[in-house]
Amino acid sequence: MTAQSDRNFSTDRIRREGASQETKRQTASWTTWEAVGPEPFEIHYDRPVSFFVAGGRAWIDFSDGTKLDIQSDDFVTITPDIRGVWNVIEPITNLYMYHDTKSGI
Repeated sequence: MTAQSDRNFSTDRIRREGASQETKRQTASWTTWEAVGPEPFEIHYDRPVSFFVAGGRAWIDFSDGTKLDIQSDDFVTITPDIRGVWNVIEPITNLYMYHDTKSGI
């Protein structure tokens, strides 16, 4: 699969965009998550989450058929009740926050 060259991507459940300087500032205090791969792993997003990709690269294959390429400087928001399989291509570091439907950036 080829990388999605336009960093802006959106479905009714998943949104990816390039992170602005303001987004990077706001996410700096969020929880850090790291994965080195190479084994794919599944996650169930049971509540809304947003994350900033501080470094690395991965693919997420979602249960709705969406395949999302993520890389450094992407900002991603995922709505609840969707599953995904992460495939880490390069060791990845994310700053993330779970939030209710009324919060976030």
